[in-house]
Amino acid sequence: MKNKNLEKTRINLLPVRDRNRLAKSKKRLVISSLIIAYLIFIFLLDLAYVLNNNYKKTYLSQLNQRLTMLKTKNILNETFESAIDKRKILLEAIQKKIAVIDSLKKLKTAWNKKISEMVAASPNGVWMSGLSLEKGIIAINGNSVSLSGISTYINNLKNTGLFTKIVLTEARRKIIGGNTFYSFNLKAVLNIRNISFNNKK
Repeated sequence: MKNKNLEKTRINLLPVRDRNRLAKSKKRLVISSLIIAYLIFIFLLDLAYVLNNNYKKTYLSQLNQRLTMLKTKNILNETFESAIDKRKILLEAIQKKIAVIDSLKKLKTAWNKKISEMVAASPNGVWMSGLSLEKGIIAINGNSVSLSGISTYINNLKNTGLFTKIVLTEARRKIIGGNTFYSFNLKAVLNIRNISFNNKK
């Protein structure tokens, strides 16, 4: 009995209108909470999308920078390789020129002595008026008071050993002041062995 008397009975003293308002307020609160939660969810989705896009853009930018660096390195490598190739070509050209110069040094001779020998080879009545050298061939221009003098001069030149071949290319008779003489042109091929041999000495 005592337990039954002790039980409390709840009595809703609020009027019906107030109860309806309270129920509507709770319902609005729940709906507002759901809307706010939805908006927060949408905001978080948008934020995640923006952050993901920013990450992708940053990553893409880094990849582009790496690609640019690789292209630059490739261009530099090609430039260095081209410079090295050009340097090799230049060195080869220089070495060839040095080889040519060395070969020319071997053929170098004291021309004053050789010319002196050519002048000394001329007999009386024969004198040299011009001398030129081109591709190992010497052109000698001279004058003689007789044709026999020219022949003697050619034989004397052969005896010097300076030439392997001597050819008379022209001989003209001239009369000046009542005096007759002959102008002549010779072509002589240099004896390279003789010149090199003299240089070794």
